[in-house]
Amino acid sequence: MNQQRIEAAINEARSGSSLIALVELEALVRSSQHPRVMAWLGYCLARHKRDFSRAQVLCISALDRAPENSDLYLALGRVYRLAGRRYQALTTLRKGLKMGRDQLIVEELTAMGLRKHPVFSFLDRGNRLNIMAGRVTARLRMR
Repeated sequence: MNQQRIEAAINEARSGSSLIALVELEALVRSSQHPRVMAWLGYCLARHKRDFSRAQVLCISALDRAPENSDLYLALGRVYRLAGRRYQALTTLRKGLKMGRDQLIVEELTAMGLRKHPVFSFLDRGNRLNIMAGRVTARLRMR
């Protein structure tokens, strides 16, 4: 019975109905320190309460317990994305893909998009010349 409640709550969170899942997962985390429960509770906290620090702690501790579970990387990647930490979200989601092919991870990476190569590859991406040239070429739709 408890395993069915866990799976139902996690499926709610994964599909986007995280407010319903938040209530259920908060109740479940008291009785079970299951890594998936902790990770998806973290995602729900980030999404609805904007409590990014607690969400990251929950997700990272869940990953410490079960580092081979790609579902946990998806939850942490979404938390990073909600927190505006794009680079960490991308690296986390890519690590999750290495653990196992998950269609939701692929969709999340696709939604985030890919960065274009710098205009001047011999310069650093953050170089002002690259930034300005990138803006100009994007505005002129040359890239």
